[in-house]
Amino acid sequence: MAKNIKQENDNLAVGAKGSAIAFILKISSAGLGFVNQVILARILGAGGVGEFLLAMTVVRISVHIAKFGMEETMMKFIPLYIDQRDDSRLKGTISFSIKFCLLVSAIFMLLILLLSKFISVNIFHSEVLLKLMPVIVMMIPVWAVRDLIGGILRGYKDAFRALIPEYLISPFFRIVIFLILTLQGVSSLYAVIAFLAGEILSLAVSIMFLKNVLQKLSPVKKACDKKKVLDVAHTIVFTSMSILLYTQADIWILGMFKSTEIVGIYGVAAKLVLLVYFPIMAFAAVIPSLISVIHTSGDIKELKRVVSESSRWILSLSMPIMLILVLEGRFILKYFYGPAFEAGYAVLLILVLGQMIKAGAGLIGVILQMTGEHKVYMKINIFWGIMNIILNILLVPRYGMLGAASATAFCLSMVDIICIFVIHKRLSVLTLAKGLKFDIIFIAMVSIFYLLITYYKFYPGQHLLLVGALMVYFWKAISNHEIPWRLLIDKYKTG
Repeated sequence: MAKNIKQENDNLAVGAKGSAIAFILKISSAGLGFVNQVILARILGAGGVGEFLLAMTVVRISVHIAKFGMEETMMKFIPLYIDQRDDSRLKGTISFSIKFCLLVSAIFMLLILLLSKFISVNIFHSEVLLKLMPVIVMMIPVWAVRDLIGGILRGYKDAFRALIPEYLISPFFRIVIFLILTLQGVSSLYAVIAFLAGEILSLAVSIMFLKNVLQKLSPVKKACDKKKVLDVAHTIVFTSMSILLYTQADIWILGMFKSTEIVGIYGVAAKLVLLVYFPIMAFAAVIPSLISVIHTSGDIKELKRVVSESSRWILSLSMPIMLILVLEGRFILKYFYGPAFEAGYAVLLILVLGQMIKAGAGLIGVILQMTGEHKVYMKINIFWGIMNIILNILLVPRYGMLGAASATAFCLSMVDIICIFVIHKRLSVLTLAKGLKFDIIFIAMVSIFYLLITYYKFYPGQHLLLVGALMVYFWKAISNHEIPWRLLIDKYKTG
């Protein structure tokens, strides 16, 4: 009995510690990303930011396909082979995944170059984007392999080495290199070059980390169950692509029907909303490998425990971010990015509402992918991804940014709601965070008082109210252990 309790606590401790590292790194990355976005907005303006964001959407589509789901697949297979002490399959699977990604990346580099004029001029109506294409294609193998190595290292439960290249090295050097290049003039091309340089440097560090891991493996002949790996990977790549349909379709379709200035304003607001997603990304860096091992062991009780606790942790860290964006979003857009970006505040509010269910539902996608339900998750995402494109095409020409935000928020919410029911039905696991009712009431009450103080112009009372409210919320979360601070202390034991 004592051994089981210790194992349960060890699972949560591993998840808490790894996720704490990921969250700290993600916060650092968010800070650097925020600085980068502000610099881009101030130097390039809304139009220049729009051109840069359109270029990045082309890269993201290509990278997601080039990875072919291998990043998440490694997070499923690596911990299993480690647990079995199968160095042969570890080495073979890692080698196969890297070679496969490089091959698909090369194909996509050629394809994007051949279609560069059609994509730039016929789809997005941008001559500037055509000039960016030669640099864009170089990002594809670099970004894909860097992410893949990150997935391998996360399979080893090494969150720090998995994430530091992406979260610190790349964003830091993007800023430095872009500022140096702006001495030569103002151009969105310099932003793309800086992005590529940051990715190359982060890849170099990732390769160094991977070599350290491979050196510890015994010198055995490589083996790989390619069929099993590809069976999981192909469903994940379709899932990833369908997720792109409802996270990037808004940008694509805005670029097709509206100016690059509109794309830039919308893109900045959408980037801010991604802050809500940070806690989910932090826990997704560690929890998947735990869920995979626990599910394989057949311990449903422990699976429920890890899912329940991680969902509460995610909500406790996401709720303050949502509150800040809802109440201070207009101020942030206007005074940090520039007056032109204030028009994106309504977009920000709609997209935050779309993220609220996700924050309370926890790692629904990870749970389905790591428990053998990846095909179900793929089908759900494909359906709502297609629906998002249809809704965007219908709403964007008439309602512009608001239409794009409404379509995206609705489809995101529907995916989350359906996944909650599927997980509960198939695994008898309810992913919703405990105490969700309190969080909803809390954010509603604080918002009402904030709006009243703003309406009666008791400045800076609304800002002081927000600070006080966040202090109360964190005190409540810490007191109720809804933030896993105790599990970060090695000496902590459950009784």
